[in-house]
Amino acid sequence: MIITSKILITMHRGDKPIRNGAVVIDRGVIRDVGTVNNIMKRHPYHRVCALENSVIMPGLVNLHTHLELPPLFDIIRAKNFTDWVLNLIRINKELRSKNYTAAASDNIKKLIETGTTTVGEICTHDVSPGLLKKSGLRAIVFREIISMNPSSRSPLLSHIFPLTSSLIKTGLSPHAPHTVSESVLRQIRTYARKHNLPLSMHVAESRDELRLLQRRKGGLERLYNAAGWDLSWAPVADSPVEYLKGLGLLNPGFLAVHAVQVTDNDIKILKKTSTPVAHCPRSNRELGVGKMPLRKLMDVGITVGLGTDSLASSPSLNMWDEMRYAYMIHRQDGISAEDIFKLATISGAKALGLDKEIGALETGKRADIIALRLPSKNTGDLYSDLLRETNSCIMSTVNGTLLFQVK
Repeated sequence: MIITSKILITMHRGDKPIRNGAVVIDRGVIRDVGTVNNIMKRHPYHRVCALENSVIMPGLVNLHTHLELPPLFDIIRAKNFTDWVLNLIRINKELRSKNYTAAASDNIKKLIETGTTTVGEICTHDVSPGLLKKSGLRAIVFREIISMNPSSRSPLLSHIFPLTSSLIKTGLSPHAPHTVSESVLRQIRTYARKHNLPLSMHVAESRDELRLLQRRKGGLERLYNAAGWDLSWAPVADSPVEYLKGLGLLNPGFLAVHAVQVTDNDIKILKKTSTPVAHCPRSNRELGVGKMPLRKLMDVGITVGLGTDSLASSPSLNMWDEMRYAYMIHRQDGISAEDIFKLATISGAKALGLDKEIGALETGKRADIIALRLPSKNTGDLYSDLLRETNSCIMSTVNGTLLFQVK
């Protein structure tokens, strides 16, 4: 099949958008990309799907979600990070499996309709893997682990859910440096290396986390008290990044989520270890944890992608909302609208170790493609025009399979 559109955005190595572009799909793989005229000459017998007044581009990569959480954004809002965490723990005690199932089902539907084709999902309640498999989305599902007792073994390592389809890969998510003990982190490191599993972890998200590791009073002491944890179990380090480096956890297969409270030395460590970062700017805003130094990370070549986080800390799972907000707060630092598109596509794919498969419309990559309505206003910057006007897609395919199309 050949899909044609008014404009085609490849996100391939700085290529400019193609006017009257076309992409050839065969058995779920992109076989050719170019102008309509050239593609028709090279592939004269393919079926053609002409999308009028549209823009074709790679599907969006949402690096960090908790799809099992229902809309708790307004319910558990708090004045500070620790109070928000405690509110989330409290409300989770009231939720049941049916709540998580309903939430994950609805959230997956919204991801598809808004153009996300790949997701980095944190699974806590064993619901999202099966629903993601049915949905046809591409995903890495990270099993969340919280285990602070230094003498315990992580029970979850003995029954990690298997790969459920060719589109779903498995990973582990030790929750945060202050919620997983050093001994369990070492177990996770060994297990991940043995089974070649990627890791995802909330790292340097808040000042409270930093103060706890530096043995300064913050707020997470109240979390330890509520959980029945001894404060002596908390790690001691100058920063979460330095602590994780010392444990040998940082590498290209470790996704550092948030990375708001990072120092210049932390950035050097992330660069040296080739550790990618998931940027969740709206969640950072709502939890009052600060602004991640995106420009600094990008300037030294650290791979950064975007994530929406959950509906407990963000008003939506719509990547266009996330992209717009990221552009708004970082454009004063020299971040362009095109940069934001890179974060949401090829850089996000690289952060998940999937850039050889997805993230750009390129010969040989999987056909994860979305179509958008052509912006009504043309300012000369297609990327900013799309950020201004786009809220959803009009078509979505993963592996060449149609997941969604506006009638």
